Amino acid sequence: MKRNPMIPALGALLMLPALAMAGDKAAKMDKMDANHDGTVTSAEHAAGAQQMFTAMDANKDGYVTAAEMDAHWAAKGKEGQADKMKLSSADKIKEIDTDGDGRISAAEHAAGSAKMFARMDTDGDGKLTAAELQAGHDKAMKQASNGM
Repeated sequence: MKRNPMIPALGALLMLPALAMAGDKAAKMDKMDANHDGTVTSAEHAAGAQQMFTAMDANKDGYVTAAEMDAHWAAKGKEGQADKMKLSSADKIKEIDTDGDGRISAAEHAAGSAKMFARMDTDGDGKLTAAELQAGHDKAMKQASNGM
C-alpha cells in the first residue's frame, strides 16, 4: 500500500490540543488533565480537542475553515504555528476533511483527534502520560518537517 505523504499533516493537526498549550510541559498536562491524576484520558483529550475546535470556530457555524484557524493562531500570538509544522492551515484541514468540503466539522475533528490519541497511547492503557504527549508532539513535528 502506498503511504500518503500528507499523513504527517494529520498528526500535526490533531496535536492541536497539545500544541495550543505550548510552553511549560507541566502546564500543558495540567490544562488537559481535568482530574489532575497525572495522565490524560481519551475523554480528557476529546474535551481538549472540542475546546480547541470551539475556539477556532469563530462564526459558530459548526465548521472550521483555514481562515478561522489562521485567525485563531494569530489572536493567540502564534502566527508561526503553521510554519513550525511546515503546513498551511488549508493543508492541515485537507487531512481530516473527510467530505472534501474544504472545512472541518466537529465530527471530523473529533474522529481525527481520537485516532491521534490512539497513536500517542503507545502502551495502550487508555491514558497519555506527559512523556507520551511529548513523544507524540515530537514525532508529529519531525514527520511534518521530513514529510513536506
